[in-house]
Amino acid sequence: MKMFTKLYFLAIFIAIINAKETNVFMSEVFQIVLDPPMFNWTHEGIKNQFVYEASLLNSPDLPSWINYVYSDRHHAGFLYGVPPPKYGKDNVPLEVVALNKKNYETRVENLNLWINQKENPALFEVHMKIDNLNVDDLFEHERSEALKDIFRGQLWRESHRDLYITFLSSAVELGARKPLDPTEGEGVVIRLGSQSPFSTELIGLQEEIKPLWKVPSCPRDFKRTSVERYFRDAGFALDWCSFRLIDNNNSAMHQSRLKDNLNSNNGIDDEFILDFNDRWESYATADVPKRSYFGLVAVSVLIPVIIFLVLAMVLSFLLCFQHDEIEDEESEIFFFNLFHICTDYYHNYLIFKRRSANLDISSSAPNTEYYQAVLHAESLSNFPAQVRLSPDLHSHTNSPNSTMGRGIHCRPSPPPYVRPKFKPEL
Repeated sequence: MKMFTKLYFLAIFIAIINAKETNVFMSEVFQIVLDPPMFNWTHEGIKNQFVYEASLLNSPDLPSWINYVYSDRHHAGFLYGVPPPKYGKDNVPLEVVALNKKNYETRVENLNLWINQKENPALFEVHMKIDNLNVDDLFEHERSEALKDIFRGQLWRESHRDLYITFLSSAVELGARKPLDPTEGEGVVIRLGSQSPFSTELIGLQEEIKPLWKVPSCPRDFKRTSVERYFRDAGFALDWCSFRLIDNNNSAMHQSRLKDNLNSNNGIDDEFILDFNDRWESYATADVPKRSYFGLVAVSVLIPVIIFLVLAMVLSFLLCFQHDEIEDEESEIFFFNLFHICTDYYHNYLIFKRRSANLDISSSAPNTEYYQAVLHAESLSNFPAQVRLSPDLHSHTNSPNSTMGRGIHCRPSPPPYVRPKFKPEL
């Protein structure tokens, strides 16, 4: 085990020694190109032939202040960022893994970033958002110099000696939306800094676009300023709603100094804080916060049950205790006679059935009409007085002496069948 540990640290030491050296400065944007010649490869014109992965040595990811982007137009990757003030480390070892997708060959290169203190850091910064560019566009020396020349020659002549880029990031990474047209640029947020105070031209420009500050982001061609021609001629479309002048009290260097003073007053070691931010540590299962759903379930169940019980008690009180005040004589009579319907119906059904049988027998006897009338009178005499006066036993013509009886469906019975007599000629 000890032998393995020694070999492990020896491999790390050899990798650091053989790593390529790169000097970067605090508060200034740096860029490192990751291309095939860096790994002794030759680009063969195949799109997305090479893939790059960069991270801290023996760590899964890059520090928070280093970003990576791949450019299809340049067929290369770019590492860029701004070292924070008083990082606490002079050397940042990086490991870059490259993959050739044509033959799946993998190669590894180590980089050492040496962080140096910036002499005469910027005290005044110009914050801008350029809508028609991507981050990799400003890695071209001609494009970035054209932007600086606008300020050095027209708007901020005092900064011609020490103007440099202090911040660079994609607008999408800062929360902006991607353009609807994929061919358009995503947008770039950039800051140019210098030690020279702002010129009268910049101060007047800020007063001109100050009414636009209430809008978080302006669409393209939303507002044209008096200096619009300088940027349009150079190929830059600025979002004037995001244009700001950051003076010495609000600059990034000043904020870092305030943070350093607070940390020193609280007894916090800056080196420990920055080293902790760049160190990746996995979470234990016991450290993962747990959420209890007992309270939510209890509330979601108890509240409806309580409401239901209250409503049930109110309805029971209204129906039980106030029932004596509700009196309806007709309803009482109806419910009293309701149970006699079935017995009366069954009794009437037997009488109707017997009368139908008597009518069938008498249909073949002589003097039929007289005999049916007699039977009908006898059947009526068998009914009680209430039943005889019932309208259900009368015909539809309200004639009490009708000879046509009703069946069980409360309608008149059909007349007896009589065979028709046909003429001989038919």
